[in-house]
Amino acid sequence: AWLLYLTTVFDLDCRGVSMDVWYSFAKSMVRGYLTLFVDKIHVSGGSLLPVGPKIIIANHTNVSDAFVLPFLTKEKIHFLIQAETFTLPVIGRLLTLADQIPVYLGQGRDALEAARQKLSLGNSVAIFPEGRLNDGRSFHRAGAGAALLALESGVPIVPVGFFVPEKYARPIKGHFHQRDTLGRWQFGGQCFVRIGDPWQLTTSIQEKINYRELRKTTEKMMNRVTELVSLAQDEARRLGVLP
Repeated sequence: AWLLYLTTVFDLDCRGVSMDVWYSFAKSMVRGYLTLFVDKIHVSGGSLLPVGPKIIIANHTNVSDAFVLPFLTKEKIHFLIQAETFTLPVIGRLLTLADQIPVYLGQGRDALEAARQKLSLGNSVAIFPEGRLNDGRSFHRAGAGAALLALESGVPIVPVGFFVPEKYARPIKGHFHQRDTLGRWQFGGQCFVRIGDPWQLTTSIQEKINYRELRKTTEKMMNRVTELVSLAQDEARRLGVLP
């Protein structure tokens, strides 16, 4: 009942309130989670983040890893998020008010077009190319949307690798849209984030962007993310968090 009440309040209060205000409000809620449940966040390579529009890509092991991304830059980030998430009480409404981007099954091009518009306004976009959570041991096959968006928009890709020691990641089961779900959330311990060099993808006007080249570029892109995850693990080992 309290969820429905809050949703009603949001509907009443959102009139005349800018999306940037709601984005800041969403960040404050995320900050609360990080403050309560993450002891420390180690960020390496933060100086590599370019100013201006960019496409941030990352591995997708824990649900809570995404909560760190808005604090890596002062600029607004638009996340591409599974559309069903926008149907959740309160959370879905807040994502809409914060101007995030839903991705509907079979309508990926529409989501990329929305992302391209955000980039043209000088904002940044965050994409998890795997499209769903992995098990922490290997990546799922990544979609080519991030590579296509980078080529068409001309903005750089910034790869990011997340690593949270398994002992701090708790799997939580749920039931979402008539199917069982399982997502890992961090509770306690440290989170390690490694940011890589910006990558500017280029193609001449005469060249046609074809699927084969997009797949090759996507594989290179995810190889960079894999290397960053490995470096984040090395940092955890150096600090004695891992044996």
